[in-house]
Amino acid sequence: MERKKLNKILWPIALLLLNSLWFGISDNAAPYEINDFEHTIEERTITLAGVFGQDKPMPSVFEIEFRGLTAEEGAVGWKIFDDNDVVVAQWSGELNESTGWKGELKPGTYRFNTTVGQGIITEQTLYIQPFGSYVFEGHIALSTLLILVAFTETFARKKGREYVLKKNSNGTQAREKAPFSRTNSGMPEQESTLSEADPWRAPKGLP
Repeated sequence: MERKKLNKILWPIALLLLNSLWFGISDNAAPYEINDFEHTIEERTITLAGVFGQDKPMPSVFEIEFRGLTAEEGAVGWKIFDDNDVVVAQWSGELNESTGWKGELKPGTYRFNTTVGQGIITEQTLYIQPFGSYVFEGHIALSTLLILVAFTETFARKKGREYVLKKNSNGTQAREKAPFSRTNSGMPEQESTLSEADPWRAPKGLP
């Protein structure tokens, strides 16, 4: 298969693989464990860092599970406050009701306040997708970078081929101008006149 045809196949495949890899990275979530069943806590503060120093909101999922140890029912609830003590999300209900929250959180400090009744424990985890807000920008940047690499590789290969052909052409022309070269250069003993005793001297009487 010719290299040109091969490149037409390989570059689209590389583009697809690169974007698939970026999608997988951006879809990953970083867990922030607030507390588990063995370490019950009513309040905890966590700090979320931005990506590349940006404050763009990040996709977030707050998962919480209540479990009754000595009680089968009871009032439970939770609240999420930002660093200005503004309520970002909240919920309150009964022990056996479903809970949780899905939304977006900006980089910053957040305080989680949980309320449970006697004999009830809880497990809370916050999942953040730090690159989830940059999925589109990432696809554009990576695709553009790959296209630039492809054009650069093609241009460099073309110029390299032209340089090699030009160099070979110059060498061929130099050999055509001087097909023979003296081999006795630098050997003065061969440049001197043949002596009278030399068996290869010209016969006497001949010019």
